[in-house]
Amino acid sequence: MAKAHKVIGVAPLRSYQENARIILPQRLEEVYTWEPFIRDETRCEELHNMRISIKRLRYTMELFRVAYPNGGQQSAVSRRRNSGQFQVSTESRGRSDLITYNQYAEFLAVIVDLQEILGDIHDADVVLEVLAGYTSQSGNQGGQIDVPSGVVTLIARTKETRESDYETFLEKWDQLSAAGFKQKLLSFLLS
Repeated sequence: MAKAHKVIGVAPLRSYQENARIILPQRLEEVYTWEPFIRDETRCEELHNMRISIKRLRYTMELFRVAYPNGGQQSAVSRRRNSGQFQVSTESRGRSDLITYNQYAEFLAVIVDLQEILGDIHDADVVLEVLAGYTSQSGNQGGQIDVPSGVVTLIARTKETRESDYETFLEKWDQLSAAGFKQKLLSFLLS
């Protein structure tokens, strides 16, 4: 697992809001350092490292939620894997703090979703690694491996699930990229 990138510029005497605007963009940039590896599904370690970076961003966003107007409220962050494209709602609701909070909650929900999808991919990778170890150790008699059919079925299903999760991740990532998610979140965090 990759170490967290060092956050630069934090000052204990600055306000919570000022430090949020220093730390959060750096955590976001850390996530995108793994982007060059996402098109190769065999880069399991890099995908896992991206998940860890996303987790750091998520928890840091949750920590700094109160630095944004009305951010101390409990958010309704839910899994949105099948929700389609990312959208930041900007319609007038009569209160800019509510709009800001809703935007923050929407950004956070996207981060949570990405973390969960990558977590599912990593879980499948771990299961496949364990099963590969099992098959290489089970009943090797004269060059033939005697693997129970249930294990073979489990391997096949896990590979299918992983492939589906990986495709879901790429589709989601492409939608977010097309929608300018990174720049929108960065602009929001710095506002």
